[in-house]
Amino acid sequence: MMNKIYQGLYPQKLFNLQEANKIIKDYQVCKNNINRLVRQKLITTLKPGLYHINPLDNKDFYPDPIHIGSKLRPNAVICANSALRVLKLRTQDENTVYISSKHHAKLRIDNHTYKIIKDHNFGIDKIDYETPYGTFEIKVTDPERTILDCLKTRSIKSEELVNILRTRPLSLNFRKISNYLEKYNTPILYNKAGLILELCKGNLKIDEDDLEKIRKRLTRKIYYFKERGIKLVRPKYHYNKEWNIMLPDHLFELTKILKPQTVQ
Repeated sequence: MMNKIYQGLYPQKLFNLQEANKIIKDYQVCKNNINRLVRQKLITTLKPGLYHINPLDNKDFYPDPIHIGSKLRPNAVICANSALRVLKLRTQDENTVYISSKHHAKLRIDNHTYKIIKDHNFGIDKIDYETPYGTFEIKVTDPERTILDCLKTRSIKSEELVNILRTRPLSLNFRKISNYLEKYNTPILYNKAGLILELCKGNLKIDEDDLEKIRKRLTRKIYYFKERGIKLVRPKYHYNKEWNIMLPDHLFELTKILKPQTVQ
């Protein structure tokens, strides 16, 4: 007879110990069943307490990394550039999956790194996420928080974020952005968000009054718009007076190209 855990969790492919325990109520019996299934190579352990089914008709099966990320913590929320993928604003696969949860952590599971950043209990949606083996409800940050998280974590290059925000069908709620900026209470985010939103304001339907509200929150301190992947020991920066921030060469050049289009 087919094992209850294998049969019961086969449709979802990916499961944790708590879900298996709902099928076999006795905790120790449940663990014994799982250990036996692992030995029989019917399931694989991704990390202690997290497993995936090995379908009999697909020896190369591996669960979707974002689906894995959504299961790593009880209240895991997919965020930053990983949320861009879930929201279908970005198509590239990444080796790093960003998750928001209670405690910071960095996990390596097979070929992927899972970065868990500090949880913030706002700007969270539940949506249906499609994988090749089924559709599952997961938690993801909304577009407004996702943009701020991308800037906060530096998980995506500024040019790519600008390109996404200028070309994808996306209308932002500025009241949410303003509210989230206050909740984060991180001064540099006002400078970075203001600059990026201004470059994309036409597509995002953000008007000059909204941008002025962000400008009023800028401090006198001059920040640096640092990005991952700049290899130079002393990369060249240029001062942007309007947003009181130092920009790396590539972003400074981009502002010179795009700014005239945003102020017509």
